[in-house]
Amino acid sequence: MRALGVYREAEFSPGKVEHDAAILDAVLAELKRHDVEVSAISAARLIEDPPAGGDMVLAMCQGERALGRLVALERQGAIAVNSALAIRNCYRDLLCAGLVHAGVPVPTGALVRTGSRPPDLSPLGVLDLDAPMFVKRGDLHALAPDDVQRVESRGALRAALAGMAERGVPVAYVQQAVEGRVVKFYGVSGGEYFAALDEEGEQDSISDQMRLELARSAAAAATALGLETWGGDAVIDGERFMMVDFNDWPSFSRVREAAARAIARRCLMLARRPRQGF
Repeated sequence: MRALGVYREAEFSPGKVEHDAAILDAVLAELKRHDVEVSAISAARLIEDPPAGGDMVLAMCQGERALGRLVALERQGAIAVNSALAIRNCYRDLLCAGLVHAGVPVPTGALVRTGSRPPDLSPLGVLDLDAPMFVKRGDLHALAPDDVQRVESRGALRAALAGMAERGVPVAYVQQAVEGRVVKFYGVSGGEYFAALDEEGEQDSISDQMRLELARSAAAAATALGLETWGGDAVIDGERFMMVDFNDWPSFSRVREAAARAIARRCLMLARRPRQGF
């Protein structure tokens, strides 16, 4: 079996280039221990000089051109973790619909174009525009500090949308703010792994029941989005939680060792399924 790792593009990994590379390297090392032939390339190399073949692609890339190359490898029979479709499903213009389809609790939110002057707020009728909101770029995850902003008035909302338009971000996702404790969660599909940590990196502050409910919802979301490796953020308020973000293949930096073993196990399990070869 041959496994090819594709590193995430630096522009999609602000401040986390080394951490993102570290989890991919750790998974490849685990697979090598199981006699898998492994190699790794940049997303740019995937685009410019794609490999002739391979059994599995461990893809952290997120750009459209790299995803196009990944699709081609999948069509040739390669198993992709994660698939190009699953990665694209985590762009914010598709993510909210996927989470709603999965039936997980999410704050009210809507997409809005940023370019009109003044910004047309009519698509945001489902939100309370006089209450706190988060304005997030509507395509990719945050690539710069202003890609996610908390605003607390219509005027601040309009200013945030205008600022995104000026930076060339055509669509924003406006999400009602919810109050509570922020927790980060990490998972691998097939029940291989799940962890939830508070802002201090501790697990003990999260009750067993809350962790179980969050794990079930996160797994449902991952299934709806088509993800094998995933993570996200939730806000806990008492005995309830809201899922406020979900993404493909995070850095797993706080739980890297355990996560790498789990991802490798998932890859080996997927490799045993019948498939077309190269």
